[in-house]
Amino acid sequence: MTRMTTPADNAPGTDPQSPILATAQELLATRMRVIAPLADAIAERKRLQELIDAVEKTYGVAYADAQAAGWTPEELRQMGADEPTRRPQGRPRTRRPRATAATTPGPRTPNTAESAKPAPAPAGA
Repeated sequence: MTRMTTPADNAPGTDPQSPILATAQELLATRMRVIAPLADAIAERKRLQELIDAVEKTYGVAYADAQAAGWTPEELRQMGADEPTRRPQGRPRTRRPRATAATTPGPRTPNTAESAKPAPAPAGA
C-alpha cells in the first residue's frame, strides 16, 4: 500500500532529505565563496594580458625601427632592450644591398676530410 504524503510531511525539519540538502548547500556555499575572487582574478588577468599584447606590438615595431636605423641587437641589449617576442608583421627588413648582376658559383673544392674518404663503390658492382 502506498502512503500518501500531506503538506505537514513536507514541512521543513520533517522531510528525511532536509539534513542532506542542508549539508550539501553548506558545502556548495563554502566552495562558491572562492569562485568570486577567482572570477575577479581571471577578469583582471585577461585585461592585463590585453594591455601586454598591445605594448608588445608597439615594442616590436619600435625595436625593428631601431634596428633599421642601424642599432645592432647587442647594442640594444646593452641599453636594456631585449629582442621582442613578437615581431611586426610584414616582410623582414634587409640591411644588405641587393646584387645587381647575377653571379655564378665557382668550382667546388672538396675539403680535406672529403678527400681522405674512399669513394663509394658503384651500385651493382
